[in-house]
Amino acid sequence: MTATEPIQVTRLAEATGAGRLGAGIGRHGPSAPYAQAVWLPVLGPASFLVWQRLARTALHRPGTTTNREELAAAVGLGSPHGAQSAVNRALRRLERFGIVRWEEQPGVLEVRCRLPDVGANHLYRLHPGIQVHHHRLRRTGT
Repeated sequence: MTATEPIQVTRLAEATGAGRLGAGIGRHGPSAPYAQAVWLPVLGPASFLVWQRLARTALHRPGTTTNREELAAAVGLGSPHGAQSAVNRALRRLERFGIVRWEEQPGVLEVRCRLPDVGANHLYRLHPGIQVHHHRLRRTGT
């Protein structure tokens, strides 16, 4: 897929989300304190920004068409050309985590708009301060 080919952004049905997150319903949207505090360090800043942008698009303007060039510019990632461009790496990472999924129909990207709590397999790798924050936010439900 080239940098200017259209990508239609749609919402991934929560219960069908596959991949490393597994199936289930997430609680943390793109503006949630938990997503910012805990998912950002797991995904990394570029992937997190791309997810936020795509999730907000899928939530508020489902079916919107964009492209890699526009997406990269919107989140400040520079040129989208080449397989190793920052936006392409971010999209692949989100795909590995099951946060985005390319639909069988060419150019349709499904986006998980709410993320679950970070699993233990990722949590133990995080800084102890982030782990404390994770537990605190889970207790308060934010």
